[in-house]
Amino acid sequence: MTHPTITHIDDVLPSVKDRTDFVVVDKGDYTVIDYVYALPDSFDDPIRRECRGIKFARDGSILARPFHKFFNIGEREETQPAAIDFNEPHSVTEKLDGTMIHAAFVNGVGCFMTRMGRTDHALRAERHFTRAIERECAILMHGEHPATPIFEWTAPDNRIVVRYEESALTLLAIRRNEDGHYYPRAVVEDWAKDMGIPHVAHHTQRHNSAADFLAYARAIQGAEGFVVRFDSGLWVKAKGEDYVLKHRAKDSIMHEKNILALVLSGGIDDVLPLLDDADADAVREYATAVELGIAEQAEALWAIIADNDNGYDRKTFATTVVPRLHQSLRPLAFQIYDGVAPRQAITERLAANCNSQTQVDAYRPLHGAVWRY
Repeated sequence: MTHPTITHIDDVLPSVKDRTDFVVVDKGDYTVIDYVYALPDSFDDPIRRECRGIKFARDGSILARPFHKFFNIGEREETQPAAIDFNEPHSVTEKLDGTMIHAAFVNGVGCFMTRMGRTDHALRAERHFTRAIERECAILMHGEHPATPIFEWTAPDNRIVVRYEESALTLLAIRRNEDGHYYPRAVVEDWAKDMGIPHVAHHTQRHNSAADFLAYARAIQGAEGFVVRFDSGLWVKAKGEDYVLKHRAKDSIMHEKNILALVLSGGIDDVLPLLDDADADAVREYATAVELGIAEQAEALWAIIADNDNGYDRKTFATTVVPRLHQSLRPLAFQIYDGVAPRQAITERLAANCNSQTQVDAYRPLHGAVWRY
């Protein structure tokens, strides 16, 4: 596989013109071209495969070229296990579970960037932007053939699924800006030493087929997966099933509306085994707070209604009892008046209103718990 030559933003713009799956974002001092979602033909064009956070300077010249888009084994026709020859020379590296970071020099000043530029993650990763790293990055990016150093930043405060005890920067690759050529492993290892940081771990080849390797990758525990890089230019990746399941579980608890829905539906027990101890404890704490809050509110609601239940007809109940209640409780009062148990009424109302954070906030008085993640 050869990568397209890109020297100027005009080499890329025609390939993404009028496409909603890609964005061209002018950041002032530089421009970012990235994909925001994938359509069936998003990456049929080799140029669009390069639009994964590629950067251009104010004058349109290429500024930085991070990884091209590559796919999971089995994701596309060319990455089906039967189409991959594991007897061809290749290397296998660990797929770290952090944030891709690359170096760039903007107006002569070195910095780190993510796919979308100088984001919060990039600024936090700059805790590792030492003089040695800045020096080596300057040599790479200002040389005869400018090249982009690509890193992975992992940290306790940048956790996706895998928990890392310390903040660290790992050199993954070095890529020439114009022709997209990746430096050989031995060369990248030397640059990592000069920067004073680790190079991504390589794994000894011990599989004769893509199917065997995929089975091995899916069975790993405590890691995201692997990247396989063939000398022919083909790159593929494989993730562990344990990681994929945990990532989905992690996604499910990122937003309060999701975790509240799990609590109300009794689905917490299915998620807890997929979370690490800290996350599982946080979920249990929130679930307990929700359940206790519902019970407390149900008791208080019943006490008010029972105390004022003097055989009122519906109209008198509406004018005498209901106005004393919080607005979020008033519809429930009529359900309870009609014979629905207070706890059932509250739970059903919450379940019907946890499709957005706005709804969750509006009905928080029914339980009082807050999801702190």
